[in-house]
Amino acid sequence: MKWIKKLFGKKESSDVELGLKEINFEDLPAWLDTRSQKISFRVEKDVSGLLRELDASLLALKESNSRLADAKVEGDFDVRVVKRAKSNRENVTKQVTMLIDKIRVKENRDFRALESFYGTATQSLNACLEHMNQSFRYTRGVFSEESKDVSDSLASLGPIFNELGEVIQVNKKEMDTIEAAHSDTNKIQELLASIAAEELEFESKNRRIQALKAETSEASQALEDFRKGPVWQSLQNLQAESIAAREKLRKAETGLSSLVLPLSGHLSRIKKLHESGRYTLKPEVKKQLDICLEAPIHVNPSFFPELQKIFEDNALDMQAQKKEKALLQVKTAISNFPERKKEYLEVLKEFEAKKAELESSDTGKLVELEHKEAELLSRTRSLEEDIMDSEKKLAALREELEHQKKKLLSSLSLINSDLHVNFPSPVSGERHEFS
Repeated sequence: MKWIKKLFGKKESSDVELGLKEINFEDLPAWLDTRSQKISFRVEKDVSGLLRELDASLLALKESNSRLADAKVEGDFDVRVVKRAKSNRENVTKQVTMLIDKIRVKENRDFRALESFYGTATQSLNACLEHMNQSFRYTRGVFSEESKDVSDSLASLGPIFNELGEVIQVNKKEMDTIEAAHSDTNKIQELLASIAAEELEFESKNRRIQALKAETSEASQALEDFRKGPVWQSLQNLQAESIAAREKLRKAETGLSSLVLPLSGHLSRIKKLHESGRYTLKPEVKKQLDICLEAPIHVNPSFFPELQKIFEDNALDMQAQKKEKALLQVKTAISNFPERKKEYLEVLKEFEAKKAELESSDTGKLVELEHKEAELLSRTRSLEEDIMDSEKKLAALREELEHQKKKLLSSLSLINSDLHVNFPSPVSGERHEFS
């Protein structure tokens, strides 16, 4: 057909006019828009005659539909046949009127508008024919000439839509490709912007972590210098002296308790005898006996002479051999407990003095330095994790960018196989050539 030859001829000249060997990425949207506009202009020009034919056919259809609606019954027909014909005529004229309204040619005639119009119109035409096909069988019998006019008018639409569909189909692939390229271009622009923003943030984080590391190093050095200084050394010496005093106190307690522990079994028996009423202790003696059993280092030395009297008392129900052994242990305690008690009290006094001195020493500076170092180390670790996340995000964005570039180049190769695209770098601004 002439219009097809004309169409391909125009397409070839358009390629010559718009053919490029190299293009910058930022110029692609305008270039694609130009291609799209050229196609729309070409298609509009090539279908203008078809649309005029369509207008004329629709007008003829409207007139034939009106004639059918106004037609009078001529001839001798059964009343039921006439009634059925008129009823179905109403359906035919209604369907045709609806069809005319739906496929009215719109003013917007760019490619996508025409494609949408073609799809809607052919769908409406097929629906109209389907809905009125049965009715035509009844109207033809009574309104044969008018029905034939409507049928012929409807039939005239078919070739027009067939040719319109061919024009759209010939150009659809390139238009689809252009739109796909547009979409890929937009995604690449978004990815380039995201990568640029993420790289700026990445550089900012790197600068912050370098500053943090420097600050942490200074804090660690300050802590180390403090620990080498006289205040820390004095504190360390005081802690060592306190530990030594605590050990001396422990030994003194052990030495004191060793005089009483051998008597614990005898003391427990005397306590039971007292509680059962078989032996009576003076209240003060009972009190000291309880102390001796629970905390022997706090017992009064005067308790042991009283204890000796108890063991020497014949009223105490105890085997003679055990009494003799117990008396020896009591006499040992009487001889040594006062001196060991004195030593214990002296050591206790020394320990408490060291403890008080240690508790009153100024450890605030040390705590401050340790807290600062720990806080800086924590912030550094957190920022390092953020940087790792940024690296992963950048890698994913760059991978997606390369994927979108390949998609774009694939679409562009269908439009212009010789075209090279210079993509910008989101960091340096340098261009990278792809084809």
